Amino acid sequence: MKRLAAGVCLVWLCLSQGTAQGAEDCIVTHNQGSATVALSLYEQSCATITWTPGVITTDVTYNCCGPSAVIRINGTDWNRLITDGKLDSLRYQKIEKKDGSYAISFRKVVGTNPTDIAPKDFFK
Repeated sequence: MKRLAAGVCLVWLCLSQGTAQGAEDCIVTHNQGSATVALSLYEQSCATITWTPGVITTDVTYNCCGPSAVIRINGTDWNRLITDGKLDSLRYQKIEKKDGSYAISFRKVVGTNPTDIAPKDFFK
């Protein structure tokens, strides 16, 4: 009986993890201080999708279907890995600072070519 209960608990735990398919219930919006938006791009465990600029507070939308991590990589190493085809299927966010504001693009490497993807497809 204990094995059956343990098996049921294991199956429940596996199913409760979700499928990380970009479901609407994974998309959340938080109102936070404007000064913390740039910091949250690098420290938030959810992938940042968009934000509306504000002077004091900002609405930031996240995709929390799964965890994400920030990794900084040397540009030469990145280009070599792309050219060698070692990053095929990798999904990543490219964060650029232009004219004092941040721009986010969602990318996926297909073969040796980075292509743009929709933010909701980041965890698919």
